[in-house]
Amino acid sequence: MIVVIRLPRSRASRGLIRVYESCAASGSRFVRLAVAAALMLTITAPVETREAVLAVHPVHRADLRVTRLKTFFQTYRCQEPHHVEEYLRAADIYGLDYRLLPAISIRETTCGLTERDNNWWGYHPGRQTFPNVAAGIDYVARRLAREQPYVGKSLRQKLFTYNPRPAYPVEVEKIMRQIEE
Repeated sequence: MIVVIRLPRSRASRGLIRVYESCAASGSRFVRLAVAAALMLTITAPVETREAVLAVHPVHRADLRVTRLKTFFQTYRCQEPHHVEEYLRAADIYGLDYRLLPAISIRETTCGLTERDNNWWGYHPGRQTFPNVAAGIDYVARRLAREQPYVGKSLRQKLFTYNPRPAYPVEVEKIMRQIEE
């Protein structure tokens, strides 16, 4: 899980971040959680904010989602690397269902087999390129979660906006369910 905290620009918040970072270096997960909770409690009404991404604990290989995605990609005979950790980080950061982007990648490019320019999600095909797959994962996840025309929409509405074919949301949701089987 990755916790994204918006902090006011202040000496106090910089101090709390330094405390968190020193606790993170010690490796104690419970101390990191306690400091992260303290950081969240100190946030009142930030006027000027900056984003601090605090890895409360990174994606662990024991995470059931890792196993499910690896199995899913192997079932579809996807090329290596599968970018499982990048998909999970993006889902956690942007608050998306972790199955969404992998399912779109299967539906659009058979997980990159028919892709062009690292665009595994068919995002504005022919016009949108990415320097690497990880950058594409972050970009598409951020757009779907935070930017127009997707922000504030349900999953089905986002999918219809992504591809306005009536069958498209149902197709992607069916692939998403396969990840959990």
